[in-house]
Amino acid sequence: MEKEVNVYVLPKSPDTNRIKRYLAGKGLDFKVHDIHSDVKAHKQMLEATRGACGAPVIEIGNRIVCGLDKQRLDETIKMELH
Repeated sequence: MEKEVNVYVLPKSPDTNRIKRYLAGKGLDFKVHDIHSDVKAHKQMLEATRGACGAPVIEIGNRIVCGLDKQRLDETIKMELH
């Protein structure tokens, strides 16, 4: 079973489109969750990060990457999806 990739964003954040383009460029399927309008998604993000970081947050399997940290994101993709 393939691990889910969830992206928790604030729609007006400049990083939102950058993250979506970056993940799409990696050929990944991912779900985007708008934490501004979706209370459930906001709660899920807070639980996943234990409140340690704010949007944007990328969740791959059980691993979290806060913001567009390309090096950490690439390492997480390699460990979790390959």
